[in-house]
Amino acid sequence: MSSLVIYGNEFAGHIENGLVPQSFKYRFLAEGDSWMDRSAMFSTSLLQQLAPAMDAGGDDVLIINVAMFGDTMRRIGDCAKRDFKMWVNTQFNWKFDGLLLSAGGNDFIDAARDPGPGQGILRDFSANPIPANGRDCLNPTAVQALTTQYMDPCFAKLYQVVQSSRHANVPIFLNCYDTPTARNAPAIRNGRSWLFDSFVKNNIPPGYWHDLTDEIFKDVRATVEAWAYPRNNLILVPTCGTLTPAVAGETGSSNDWLNEIHPNESGWQKLAKVWQQTIKANLP
Repeated sequence: MSSLVIYGNEFAGHIENGLVPQSFKYRFLAEGDSWMDRSAMFSTSLLQQLAPAMDAGGDDVLIINVAMFGDTMRRIGDCAKRDFKMWVNTQFNWKFDGLLLSAGGNDFIDAARDPGPGQGILRDFSANPIPANGRDCLNPTAVQALTTQYMDPCFAKLYQVVQSSRHANVPIFLNCYDTPTARNAPAIRNGRSWLFDSFVKNNIPPGYWHDLTDEIFKDVRATVEAWAYPRNNLILVPTCGTLTPAVAGETGSSNDWLNEIHPNESGWQKLAKVWQQTIKANLP
């Protein structure tokens, strides 16, 4: 049997057409951001590449996707997302074998891009002295507030929803992302980039962009890793360093990156292999 990826709102129709979830070796529920959902309307996704990677490894899987591009850990946790909560609590005659989660990257990006200059996690260098390095471009107080006041409590809510459900102690696989290249490469023509827009708005000299992007994604990974270590059944998927970076200044698909912050097909294929190996190593 071939693996299958469906959205949550498609499940009932598939059941009516004869889908038998118990016939798959593994069943997964996917939640999170565009690294779990599609990164562009007509592009492939991690999950669409994970399905054939699992097949190639000898494991047919059913993946039910309730992720939403653009979602943040804050929104996911604040809602304890109603559809996610429903899925982990519904009394099917089968259970999920694992939960796949990608969250945290958008929280940092939104906190850099959306506030006014100097009001988010980035310092504004229109009046400040030239930064010493990439780390110096970050406001450490704002970063700490983002993680400890918002992201960590929201992840705790999501984790508690799972532990209070019939899926307590089911493995949760956590995405660790990879480091993008700050460049003017939005998801749609004439749209906004993410890091590029943030750095320009805060008057950060381009010579610091590479180092600053590294520092931001180090903080993203440190946040995700901190969720895992004090809790049971949380498994980090070691995706960092998997992708070939985009070329700075390129405005379209470059190496393994479709746009500024999302992989293209070759990138998703590489990441799917890491996910497949991690899942294989942690499930019977």
